Amino acid sequence: MLKIQTVIVGALEVNCYIVYDSETKEALIIDPGDEADRIIEAVKSLGVSPKGILLTHAHVDHIRGVGAVSAAFSLPVWIHEADRPYYESPDNAILPWLPAAENLPKPVDTPPQLPNHPFEVIETPGHTPGGVCFYFKNEKQLFSGDTLFRGTYGRTDFPGGSAQKLFSSIRTKLFTLPDDINVWPGHNDATTIGDEKRTQFF
Repeated sequence: MLKIQTVIVGALEVNCYIVYDSETKEALIIDPGDEADRIIEAVKSLGVSPKGILLTHAHVDHIRGVGAVSAAFSLPVWIHEADRPYYESPDNAILPWLPAAENLPKPVDTPPQLPNHPFEVIETPGHTPGGVCFYFKNEKQLFSGDTLFRGTYGRTDFPGGSAQKLFSSIRTKLFTLPDDINVWPGHNDATTIGDEKRTQFF
Protein backbone atom coordinates (compact mmCIF):
# COMPACT_ATOMS: atom_id res chain seq x y z
CA MET A 1 0.00 0.00 0.00
CA LEU A 2 1.18 3.51 -0.80
CA LYS A 3 1.36 5.76 2.26
CA ILE A 4 1.80 9.52 2.36
CA GLN A 5 3.33 11.58 5.17
CA THR A 6 3.16 15.37 4.95
CA VAL A 7 5.79 17.59 6.56
CA ILE A 8 4.95 21.31 6.34
CA VAL A 9 8.18 23.30 6.11
CA GLY A 10 9.53 26.79 5.75
CA ALA A 11 8.19 30.33 5.98
CA LEU A 12 5.79 29.73 3.06
CA GLU A 13 4.52 26.44 4.54
CA VAL A 14 5.42 24.11 1.71
CA ASN A 15 4.01 20.60 1.78
CA CYS A 16 6.91 18.19 1.63
CA TYR A 17 5.65 14.66 1.00
CA ILE A 18 7.27 11.39 2.02
CA VAL A 19 5.64 8.77 -0.19
CA TYR A 20 6.38 5.17 0.75
CA ASP A 21 5.39 1.54 0.43
CA SER A 22 3.95 0.32 3.72
CA GLU A 23 5.50 -3.13 3.29
CA THR A 24 8.92 -2.56 1.73
CA LYS A 25 9.39 0.85 3.42
CA GLU A 26 10.97 2.22 0.23
CA ALA A 27 10.23 5.92 -0.18
CA LEU A 28 10.44 9.00 -2.36
CA ILE A 29 10.62 12.55 -1.04
CA ILE A 30 8.71 15.23 -2.94
CA ASP A 31 9.63 18.91 -2.59
CA PRO A 32 11.86 19.09 0.50
CA GLY A 33 11.48 22.86 0.55
CA ASP A 34 13.18 23.80 3.82
CA GLU A 35 13.87 22.66 7.39
CA ALA A 36 15.91 19.71 6.21
CA ASP A 37 16.47 18.51 9.78
CA ARG A 38 12.73 18.04 10.27
CA ILE A 39 12.39 16.12 7.03
CA ILE A 40 15.34 13.90 7.88
CA GLU A 41 13.89 13.21 11.32
CA ALA A 42 10.50 12.37 9.79
CA VAL A 43 12.14 9.89 7.42
CA LYS A 44 13.95 8.23 10.30
CA SER A 45 10.84 8.18 12.50
CA LEU A 46 8.88 6.42 9.75
CA GLY A 47 11.64 3.87 9.40
CA VAL A 48 11.63 4.22 5.61
CA SER A 49 14.45 3.94 3.08
CA PRO A 50 14.32 6.86 0.64
CA LYS A 51 15.31 6.19 -2.96
CA GLY A 52 15.29 9.70 -4.37
CA ILE A 53 13.97 13.25 -4.39
CA LEU A 54 11.36 14.50 -6.85
CA LEU A 55 10.79 18.22 -7.44
CA THR A 56 7.57 19.63 -8.88
CA HIS A 57 9.34 22.87 -9.80
CA ALA A 58 12.38 24.97 -8.91
CA HIS A 59 11.08 27.88 -6.85
CA VAL A 60 13.30 28.46 -3.84
CA ASP A 61 10.62 27.63 -1.26
CA HIS A 62 10.43 24.11 -2.71
CA ILE A 63 14.16 23.34 -2.97
CA ARG A 64 16.01 24.87 0.02
CA GLY A 65 16.12 21.55 1.86
CA VAL A 66 17.26 19.52 -1.13
CA GLY A 67 21.01 19.74 -0.52
CA ALA A 68 20.96 18.57 3.09
CA VAL A 69 18.29 15.89 2.60
CA SER A 70 20.07 14.53 -0.46
CA ALA A 71 23.39 14.44 1.39
CA ALA A 72 21.89 12.75 4.47
CA PHE A 73 20.69 9.75 2.47
CA SER A 74 22.87 9.94 -0.68
CA LEU A 75 19.81 10.54 -2.85
CA PRO A 76 19.50 11.38 -6.54
CA VAL A 77 17.42 14.46 -7.36
CA TRP A 78 15.17 14.91 -10.36
CA ILE A 79 13.70 18.11 -11.76
CA HIS A 80 12.37 18.90 -15.23
CA GLU A 81 15.09 20.22 -17.51
CA ALA A 82 13.15 23.43 -18.24
CA ASP A 83 13.41 24.42 -14.57
CA ARG A 84 17.08 23.60 -14.16
CA PRO A 85 18.22 27.19 -14.86
CA TYR A 86 16.11 28.32 -11.88
CA TYR A 87 17.32 25.41 -9.76
CA GLU A 88 20.92 26.42 -10.40
CA SER A 89 20.51 30.22 -10.23
CA PRO A 90 21.85 32.21 -7.23
CA ASP A 91 19.08 34.72 -7.96
CA ASN A 92 16.42 32.14 -7.10
CA ALA A 93 15.67 33.66 -3.70
CA ILE A 94 13.07 35.72 -1.84
CA LEU A 95 15.29 38.06 0.14
CA PRO A 96 15.62 38.64 3.01
CA TRP A 97 13.31 35.79 4.01
CA LEU A 98 14.47 32.94 1.77
CA PRO A 99 18.09 33.02 0.60
CA ALA A 100 19.06 30.94 -2.41
CA ALA A 101 19.40 27.20 -1.85
CA GLU A 102 22.93 25.91 -1.27
CA ASN A 103 24.83 22.70 -1.99
CA LEU A 104 22.32 21.49 -4.54
CA PRO A 105 23.37 18.26 -6.27
CA LYS A 106 23.34 17.98 -10.03
CA PRO A 107 19.97 16.58 -11.11
CA VAL A 108 19.71 13.16 -12.70
CA ASP A 109 18.07 12.69 -16.10
CA THR A 110 15.61 9.95 -15.11
CA PRO A 111 13.19 10.28 -12.18
CA PRO A 112 13.97 7.86 -9.34
CA GLN A 113 11.27 5.25 -9.01
CA LEU A 114 9.39 3.60 -6.17
CA PRO A 115 9.28 -0.18 -6.78
CA ASN A 116 5.71 -1.52 -7.01
CA HIS A 117 4.30 2.01 -7.41
CA PRO A 118 4.97 3.38 -10.91
CA PHE A 119 4.06 7.00 -11.55
CA GLU A 120 3.71 9.32 -14.51
CA VAL A 121 5.37 12.72 -14.79
CA ILE A 122 2.74 15.08 -16.18
CA GLU A 123 4.24 18.24 -17.63
CA THR A 124 2.17 21.22 -16.45
CA PRO A 125 3.96 24.44 -17.45
CA GLY A 126 2.51 27.76 -16.38
CA HIS A 127 3.58 28.39 -12.80
CA THR A 128 7.12 27.74 -14.05
CA PRO A 129 8.29 26.56 -17.48
CA GLY A 130 9.19 23.12 -16.14
CA GLY A 131 6.46 22.60 -13.58
CA VAL A 132 5.23 19.02 -13.31
CA CYS A 133 2.82 16.82 -11.39
CA PHE A 134 3.50 13.26 -10.26
CA TYR A 135 0.57 10.93 -10.95
CA PHE A 136 0.34 7.56 -9.22
CA LYS A 137 -2.50 6.20 -11.37
CA ASN A 138 -2.96 2.86 -9.63
CA GLU A 139 -3.23 4.52 -6.23
CA LYS A 140 -5.28 7.53 -7.47
CA GLN A 141 -2.85 10.07 -6.06
CA LEU A 142 -1.60 13.25 -7.77
CA PHE A 143 1.12 15.53 -6.38
CA SER A 144 0.41 18.85 -8.05
CA GLY A 145 3.09 21.18 -6.72
CA ASP A 146 2.02 24.78 -7.32
CA THR A 147 -0.02 24.01 -10.44
CA LEU A 148 -3.31 23.24 -8.72
CA PHE A 149 -4.46 24.04 -5.19
CA ARG A 150 -7.66 23.52 -3.28
CA GLY A 151 -9.97 26.20 -4.66
CA THR A 152 -7.33 27.98 -6.70
CA TYR A 153 -4.22 27.59 -8.85
CA GLY A 154 -0.59 28.69 -8.93
CA ARG A 155 0.59 32.25 -9.50
CA THR A 156 1.84 33.16 -12.95
CA ASP A 157 3.44 36.54 -12.26
CA PHE A 158 6.89 35.14 -11.54
CA PRO A 159 9.61 35.01 -14.24
CA GLY A 160 8.74 32.30 -16.73
CA GLY A 161 5.11 32.13 -15.62
CA SER A 162 2.21 32.07 -18.07
CA ALA A 163 -1.49 32.16 -17.19
CA GLN A 164 -2.42 30.85 -20.62
CA LYS A 165 -0.11 27.85 -20.27
CA LEU A 166 -1.18 27.16 -16.69
CA PHE A 167 -4.89 27.16 -17.52
CA SER A 168 -4.23 24.93 -20.51
CA SER A 169 -2.22 22.54 -18.31
CA ILE A 170 -5.04 22.29 -15.80
CA ARG A 171 -7.85 21.95 -18.33
CA THR A 172 -6.22 19.55 -20.78
CA LYS A 173 -4.02 17.46 -18.50
CA LEU A 174 -5.38 17.50 -14.96
CA PHE A 175 -9.11 17.95 -15.48
CA THR A 176 -9.13 15.01 -17.88
CA LEU A 177 -8.15 12.72 -14.98
CA PRO A 178 -10.86 10.82 -13.05
CA ASP A 179 -12.82 12.84 -10.50
CA ASP A 180 -11.80 10.59 -7.61
CA ILE A 181 -8.07 11.33 -7.93
CA ASN A 182 -6.70 12.77 -4.68
CA VAL A 183 -4.68 15.96 -5.20
CA TRP A 184 -1.78 16.76 -2.88
CA PRO A 185 -0.74 20.38 -3.56
CA GLY A 186 2.44 22.26 -2.76
CA HIS A 187 0.66 24.39 -0.16
CA ASN A 188 -2.50 24.09 1.93
CA ASP A 189 -4.98 21.21 2.11
CA ALA A 190 -5.53 18.22 -0.13
CA THR A 191 -8.46 18.06 -2.54
CA THR A 192 -9.73 15.96 -5.45
CA ILE A 193 -9.89 16.47 -9.19
CA GLY A 194 -13.68 16.31 -9.06
CA ASP A 195 -13.95 19.01 -6.40
CA GLU A 196 -11.68 21.34 -8.35
CA LYS A 197 -13.55 20.78 -11.62
CA ARG A 198 -16.71 21.89 -9.82
CA THR A 199 -15.24 24.93 -8.07
CA GLN A 200 -12.44 26.37 -10.20
CA PHE A 201 -13.10 29.59 -12.10
CA PHE A 202 -10.47 30.67 -14.59
